[in-house]
Amino acid sequence: MTDPSSPLGHNGGPPLDEDEGPPVPRHCKYCRHWSPPSDWEVRAYEAFQLGISRRRVKRPTGFCDRVLMRPGKPLAFSATTDTFGCLNFSAKPREPLTRGHGFVRIYEGDHIVWQGWEKDLPDEYR
Repeated sequence: MTDPSSPLGHNGGPPLDEDEGPPVPRHCKYCRHWSPPSDWEVRAYEAFQLGISRRRVKRPTGFCDRVLMRPGKPLAFSATTDTFGCLNFSAKPREPLTRGHGFVRIYEGDHIVWQGWEKDLPDEYR
């Protein structure tokens, strides 16, 4: 049964943090300590995987100087892939949402009365 002091509809579990969002996978590409490989390396590998390039390319690796594999052991420097994960994972902060970059068309009936970028939208149509 539920605790009588809990509010109606509450099951007595821990409080829910609604600001958290969905859980982030614990891979290097989501960690704040990891530095990703260069864009050139990533594009070359993708071309090789798709068969566009015949030149063999190794999987691109980033680097991290805070890799922790076992508790109580020292931190190590390592070249790691984006799907690698260690015990020292720390999620990157979320990027702020950018707004105002969409293309908008405003219709009145069957006719377009204004079209353009969202950031340039006239006040009368907001």
